[in-house]
Amino acid sequence: MSSARNTPADAATLLESTKEFQATSIDWSVWLLGLLGLVFSLYATSVGFHNSLFDFHGFRQAQTAISAESMLHGGSFLHYETPVFGPPWWLPFEFPLYQGIVAGLAKIFSTPLEQTGRLVSILFYYLCFFPLASILSRIGLRGTQLIPPLTLFAVSPLYVFVSRLFMIESTALLSSLLYTDQMFRLVRSETRWQYRHIAGAAIWGVLAGLVKVTTLAPFFALGTCLAAWSLWEDHKTGTLKRITATAVAFFCVVLPVAATWRWTKFADELKEQNPIGVYLTSRALRSWNFGTVAERLHPGIYLQLVHAANNHLGNIAAAAVVLALYVWLCRRWNWIAVTCLALYIGTIAVFFNLHVLHEYYPYSNAIFLVVAVGVLIASVLKIPGPRAWIGVALLVLEMGACGFRYFTHFYPIQIRNAPGRPAAAALVDSTTGPQSVILIHGLDWSAEFPYQSHRRAIMDAFYPQRQGWSVGPVERVIAIEGPEHVTALVACDQGRYGPRLDVLLNDVAMNHATDLHADNCDIYERPPNPGERP
Repeated sequence: MSSARNTPADAATLLESTKEFQATSIDWSVWLLGLLGLVFSLYATSVGFHNSLFDFHGFRQAQTAISAESMLHGGSFLHYETPVFGPPWWLPFEFPLYQGIVAGLAKIFSTPLEQTGRLVSILFYYLCFFPLASILSRIGLRGTQLIPPLTLFAVSPLYVFVSRLFMIESTALLSSLLYTDQMFRLVRSETRWQYRHIAGAAIWGVLAGLVKVTTLAPFFALGTCLAAWSLWEDHKTGTLKRITATAVAFFCVVLPVAATWRWTKFADELKEQNPIGVYLTSRALRSWNFGTVAERLHPGIYLQLVHAANNHLGNIAAAAVVLALYVWLCRRWNWIAVTCLALYIGTIAVFFNLHVLHEYYPYSNAIFLVVAVGVLIASVLKIPGPRAWIGVALLVLEMGACGFRYFTHFYPIQIRNAPGRPAAAALVDSTTGPQSVILIHGLDWSAEFPYQSHRRAIMDAFYPQRQGWSVGPVERVIAIEGPEHVTALVACDQGRYGPRLDVLLNDVAMNHATDLHADNCDIYERPPNPGERP
């Protein structure tokens, strides 16, 4: 009986089976990691769901919520109120798409405003995965390769935390991604330049620009360059149609810019009707939005920005490990990652001061850094042989870094139910009527206390500090409203002391003493006169 021997064909079959088993194992591992990332994301966005809005950038959350609350109670949509600076109570910045949706849903389903706002924000974040996946597929990622960037987007500490805030960020990001997806479909579909994609890009580009132009900016730059390059290619081959070029230029580029410009002009016109709002127009805030040359020359700020990137990817050192191993294993440029990195850095360079001061602001561009690292990991996963397992290890490394950063930085904020100033708000509620106007000193122009006390307010944020002011803007607002219509003065923190408090008490003819104290605030009353408006 002869002994069996392995033939070359048997060896080749065994090798192919081993390779196929290894590839299948890698695919299953990556998909399992993606599922774990999604589970973590769903958990993290639910933490503190019923907490107050004052845990993180309460200034901005309350500003959004108080406008949605005014719509909920029958206020105007376009002329929506942000009642912190007196009549006419308008202080529009973004087009109120998010606020309108939240107010509408809260009214239809009789749900609490704050939880409705959180739910809408979270829902829009998860809807972002669909256009993102579509864009990634159109730049060449398929199957398992899609998982790393999508998983990192799901576990990014910044995105899982900020997405559950009462803010417009996820609404603006979703609109911007949908615009970009339509632009990719426009130029990378089997049949290019379809009018339905031109219309889609126009609609989402306009909405994204109206909701938040600083979020749209990098996506608009990407979409415009993509369209321009494709049109130029058609021009060189002689297949370019003039009507196509005109339609793309007008609807996909000019229209979003024009709509954004018109909304900004409209918002500025409303602000200028208020003596305080005039200092918050787009022109007045130019240096605030874009920063200064001196700020850009400060080396410490760049260290701060590098440190802030840990919120986006867990740990910038882990991202550096991904880059180093990619270069060592793949030894080629990855133009997708390079482009994403340029868009990430470019957005910060343009809106410099906003990214320095607001920890949530990179929500608009951190996705480019997330995709860049995810694409590098996906490229490592494509390497034939056992070295592809390094890609799995890199994905585990990044996910672990994101989880660690979330639990050490954002989770302690998220788990705490920041109270705001409930006792002071209760005092205001018990001593004034629902239609009352209160004067607030010491809280800048944060809408947190007006929102918590459910009162319209005149906030003393811009008192006389400039030469040439005979009367400060707050005094002018008080005169417009009528001092007799201001039923309480709330002085908090440092605003409880100093000569400015005496000036304001004289402006509204209130006593300079009070027995009402709570939450480091003093509440002053003026007894109503006969015939005074309630």
